Amino acid sequence: MSLKSRFAGFRNARKRGPVDATEEQPRSEVPFDGRPLLVVGLGNPGGEYGNTRHNVGVWVLNLLAKRHGGALARHGKVDRTTVTIEGREVTLARPRAFMNVCGPPVAAEVRRLKIRPEALLVVYDDLDLPVGRLRLRQTGSAGGNNGMKSLIGAVGSKDFARARIGIDRPYEDGKGVRDPDRIADWVLSPPTPDQRALLDDAVIRAADAIELAIRDGIEAAMGEFNRRPDPAPTNGA
Repeated sequence: MSLKSRFAGFRNARKRGPVDATEEQPRSEVPFDGRPLLVVGLGNPGGEYGNTRHNVGVWVLNLLAKRHGGALARHGKVDRTTVTIEGREVTLARPRAFMNVCGPPVAAEVRRLKIRPEALLVVYDDLDLPVGRLRLRQTGSAGGNNGMKSLIGAVGSKDFARARIGIDRPYEDGKGVRDPDRIADWVLSPPTPDQRALLDDAVIRAADAIELAIRDGIEAAMGEFNRRPDPAPTNGA
């Protein structure tokens, strides 16, 4: 099955109805102090997707695990590891589910750790940011990202931090393409070499930002990294 067909299947699954049944969350046992305890990188599972634009969030998670001596291993519907960052025990996790149905595995981790949604930080790609731009937020809507729609629905809250890395979109006659099939081809294909260089740099900056958020809180990370200059632009393919 082609990547485009798989992506179309993701969209059709959404049309059949909600895939995430929001469950009543148990009472939190872990106080929230403004710093993440669970970091999740979004992407699609399987080797064929590993180097695609849609897996930038997973690249960040893999780098964090490598930096801090963690080995991601399968635990049910997620790959996860627990590491110590800035003297703080943090869980790193990537869902073993396609992007549009990633919510339930993440919600299960939130429940397992007995944390509030605010203690979650999610890293993912964004079509509406230039290639390599990094933006952090404390809360927000799904912004058209199917993975975030699933996650918000399953967790039952939009009040969790997110780190978005721009992958931009294809262009035609100077205008951004919005055709779903063209977008599917774009996100499910590897970036050009120039774009990959920008994304690799953004992955490093995102990992740095998350480490700062774990040490000093998400507001400190936003203040430090959101004001940094944007990377040099590239032309969409």
